[in-house]
Amino acid sequence: MELNAVEGLGHRKIAARLGRPESTVRDWIRTFKTNIPAITEAFTARVHRATAEALGFWPAPAKTAIANALGMLMAHARVLSHLHSTARGVVVTLTWHSAALFAHGPWFFSEVGWPERCNTSPPCR
Repeated sequence: MELNAVEGLGHRKIAARLGRPESTVRDWIRTFKTNIPAITEAFTARVHRATAEALGFWPAPAKTAIANALGMLMAHARVLSHLHSTARGVVVTLTWHSAALFAHGPWFFSEVGWPERCNTSPPCR
């Protein structure tokens, strides 16, 4: 997604760079863009609930919706790294896609993986 959102590359150039089929990359981009509101909402809630220091991980507002969604995914990755740090420092560093898969499962880039509205309510106890 960074190659599309930040560098402005299309699916063909990204596919060539990653060695993936064009149709796969095109579907990733379409699915991500279709689900930007749900992705942003879900990961904003995760960052907010995860730590008392959430403001330190909050990304600056971006110019586009896709950049805002990526910013929240990256913030979530930083939160997970922070939560698994010790007095000696960070134990693990995660990429945004690893954090997204960790949080949302293998259907993150699937068209059926995102409901129209994500449930951000705390779990029942």
